[in-house]
Amino acid sequence: MSGFLTWFKSNIVIVILGVLTLVPLPVAWYFSSGMNKTLRDDRQTEAQKAYRDVTGTKVIYTLPPLLATDEPIEITGPPNAVKTEFFRVERAKREAVVSRVKDRAIEFNSKGRGVLLDGLFPEPSSLASGQILRPKFAEFVLATGGDDFESAYDQLFERLRIRGPVDGELLRERIAARKAALMNQLAPGTAESEMDEATREQIKQQLVEQRLGAYETYARDTAFYADESVLPASVARTASLVDPSMNACFSWQADYWLIEDVLSALAAANDEFDTQGVGGNVLDGVVKRVESIEFTPMISTAAPSPAEFDMFAEAPTSGDALARQRARERYDQERASQPGNRGGGFVQQGTFTGRGEEESSLYDVRTVSVTLIASYEKLPALINAISSYNFMTVLDADIYAVDQWEQIENGYYAGSDFAVRVELEIETLWLRSWTKEFMPASVRDQLGIVADEPADEPTDGPA
Repeated sequence: MSGFLTWFKSNIVIVILGVLTLVPLPVAWYFSSGMNKTLRDDRQTEAQKAYRDVTGTKVIYTLPPLLATDEPIEITGPPNAVKTEFFRVERAKREAVVSRVKDRAIEFNSKGRGVLLDGLFPEPSSLASGQILRPKFAEFVLATGGDDFESAYDQLFERLRIRGPVDGELLRERIAARKAALMNQLAPGTAESEMDEATREQIKQQLVEQRLGAYETYARDTAFYADESVLPASVARTASLVDPSMNACFSWQADYWLIEDVLSALAAANDEFDTQGVGGNVLDGVVKRVESIEFTPMISTAAPSPAEFDMFAEAPTSGDALARQRARERYDQERASQPGNRGGGFVQQGTFTGRGEEESSLYDVRTVSVTLIASYEKLPALINAISSYNFMTVLDADIYAVDQWEQIENGYYAGSDFAVRVELEIETLWLRSWTKEFMPASVRDQLGIVADEPADEPTDGPA
């Protein structure tokens, strides 16, 4: 024992260092195991919270409908990278389809047309140019320009091959000349009363054939019969003596678009029966003659628009001020007297199409009454052609008998088809996507069209 103590005393430093080395191991193990458990509990709590946050988050994935009758596709659930990418791609596809349909609809409705006179719509560049362009436009949209120039309607009728009846006086002159030639050939020097029955019958037969031949030749060169007399009263027949307002000018422009569409649709109906490749005609087509076209004005043109009253704000005389006041009163009375007038625009009464029952910011509805002579057997082709030409719907069709001999006597030869008189009610749509760019501010105000908001200015970086 004394030897151990002696060694212990002599090696005390080594013994102390050994004890310091061995004692911390179990102590460290004890404390470290406790700390690990705390850390594990904390990490597990954090992980569970994160999981609950993820699983508790709800995202609504939606796809817009392609048809008005469809319901949007919606899926609600936690965020998912695969779902997010799928819906992003599908939404982009649908938006592309909708954009193409919209562009096609505008192209179909507008048919690439613009206004009849450049520089006038939506507003002239200056007061001086407006004072020149408005009267010029008023003259250009007359029902007929006469011998001096061709109006817009003259050009339209010529382009569509629409002509009035056979010139009866000219035809009578030709028949009389032909009759004189036949009498001189078959019975020279003999008065008509002294001719034998056989000769008179022979001359009569040849004259009838000539008359029918003239009718047929004229009818084959004509899409259908019509002239400026069929145009509605809103189309001026004589030049205005006063400077027309911008409201009046745009109303004339809108009326021209409407008449152009109706006549073009009827010409297209006849084209379906074209066998020569030169266009439809009276003899083979469904439409023989248009007797009248009627519709109500798109906007009020009773007096200058509200914006134009500002031009007289500095009236130099009391007479001008009185005229301005009276014009303002007429304008207000005209707007108030229009049935279905809301927000300044004229609202068409509802029909079975569902359009016009309430104001739409997308389009304007205009209804046209057309009276025409048509082939009874081919009427279905007429209805289909009207519906196919533009956004038109035949709302009603009334059919009446017609005296075909009376038609022929008036120069309207329609061939061998059984002809009837048809009164059509046609609903037309005009998309504002393209028409509003030509509308003066006063017209937009009447129709309740809100001005487009300016596009945001581009920025260099994220907002």
